[in-house]
Amino acid sequence: MLHHRGARPVRRTGAAWAHNAGKYALIFLPFVCQKSYIRTKHGSIEYNRDGYLAKPAQPRIFATVAAPSLNAMESIAARVGGSQVGFEFRLDYLQDFAEMELRLHQIFLRLRSPYTIATCRRVEAGGQFPGAVEEQANILAAAVRAGCAWVDIEIESISQAGPELLRRFGGAKIVVSVHDFKKLPPLGETYRRLSKLPAHAVKIAGLARSLSDNLKVRQFLKSHRTASHRAVVIALGASGLPSRLLGLNWGSAWTFASASPHFSAAPGQLPAEVLRSVYRVESVDHRTQLYGVVGTRASTSLSPAMQNAAFHAKRVNAIYLPCETPRLSDFLGFARKLGFAGFSVTMPFKRAIIRELDWVEPMAAQIGSCNTVAVQRGKWTGWNTDAAAVVEVLTKRLRLAGSRALILGAGGAARAAAFALRGEGAMVFIAARREVAARRLASSVSAQVVPWDSADGLDVDTVINATPIGMSPNVEGLPVDLARLRTRVVFDMVYFPLETRFLAEARGRGLTTISGLEMLVAQGARQFEIWTGQSAPRALMEQAVRQGFGIVEND
Repeated sequence: MLHHRGARPVRRTGAAWAHNAGKYALIFLPFVCQKSYIRTKHGSIEYNRDGYLAKPAQPRIFATVAAPSLNAMESIAARVGGSQVGFEFRLDYLQDFAEMELRLHQIFLRLRSPYTIATCRRVEAGGQFPGAVEEQANILAAAVRAGCAWVDIEIESISQAGPELLRRFGGAKIVVSVHDFKKLPPLGETYRRLSKLPAHAVKIAGLARSLSDNLKVRQFLKSHRTASHRAVVIALGASGLPSRLLGLNWGSAWTFASASPHFSAAPGQLPAEVLRSVYRVESVDHRTQLYGVVGTRASTSLSPAMQNAAFHAKRVNAIYLPCETPRLSDFLGFARKLGFAGFSVTMPFKRAIIRELDWVEPMAAQIGSCNTVAVQRGKWTGWNTDAAAVVEVLTKRLRLAGSRALILGAGGAARAAAFALRGEGAMVFIAARREVAARRLASSVSAQVVPWDSADGLDVDTVINATPIGMSPNVEGLPVDLARLRTRVVFDMVYFPLETRFLAEARGRGLTTISGLEMLVAQGARQFEIWTGQSAPRALMEQAVRQGFGIVEND
């Protein structure tokens, strides 16, 4: 049956009906008593003559809104894009509860979001609310009267007041929750205990001490997909990030995100916009290939923004995850269990990973450092794209064969640069604050050692800063005095901030400069090409990194 715009409300319980007529599509959703609405080709919504809108599907991402005032909460929530994101209002962060019920109701009307969770977590359960259970219950009941669809009540309050506490929240659905900020609790046992309560969903959040804790979350969720109580399970902290990014695919009813890019209410919580536009967690399925970056600070890496943007642009069904751990063996077990298709390696595992590989490219073997692993026909193969990136960015500015290059530093980045340049026929000089390390590197590549204090007296074609000098927060540092050094090209591998003081001074003297950002994108692009066999969308990858920097620099 076809209906025109302005048709009278109909009763229908079957599948959705749609009739396309040029610009408009008339949609009927499967609710017993529904109102029709108009959707344009661009996805915008128009209300029918009665002013009603059919109820949308429950979101799979809830953005946590936490602020000391309701005005601030509304301001934060209003900036969260997309109608498919619900909100968790952390009322325990409020400093003033005056007229809360009325003001919350007005906020919900303005936000036009039918899916909201009210939480007022007490200090005893890891929240901010210092009051008693009775006060907590009164606040949550007021939130329900204001229009909250769900109430999250932690097990500590239920244990103190009894299960009858859950009957005080009218028609709201109940989430009973456990939060452990020291470890991941036993999931099966905890779920069985909480599922005996008169609730609609069980939430379990615990600190991940290792990447292997994510595997426990995965096993639990996959075995409880058809359980009577919906399960929301999250591994907190940096090592638990995979559970937030893959949890929906594993079977979690929903996941949580921060509403603001500058504040998170739980360890490891990512902004809602990052979950949706960088990781696209709602699109992950059983065919999605897994990639990632492993290191002790992987959660701060900008590679996920860069690589996920490339996958999306090239229509590769893949997700690139931050995998933070202090132990390489922890990651190896995690990656093998999940069937990773490839991964990046960062500090401090670039040398140790070589022992785990089935094949290593000659340059990576010579350097003794691997930053890229591809799984090819079940074999783990290793590459060093840092060295190739150094050659790539420098050959755009000068002829390397016969050139003179000064490398500042003797760590992993300096080592990759030294081997790469010597392989191209350049004369290499090494200067480092640790002269013993400088001599060791110089002897391995047939380079010359220059004392750190006299390095700026050289005459070279290019100088490469492979030290952390000038990196945020110590942005005023300079590795060498450009007033004395004679050179044409200044290359700074530091990429945070985007323009270091070293590069700014070089540009002010009219010298050619190469930023750490260009190096980062070049090595990342080569990784993408190794993994996929496709040309990398370099401009888009650089744009993604710059956007990531925008979040970091404004934090």
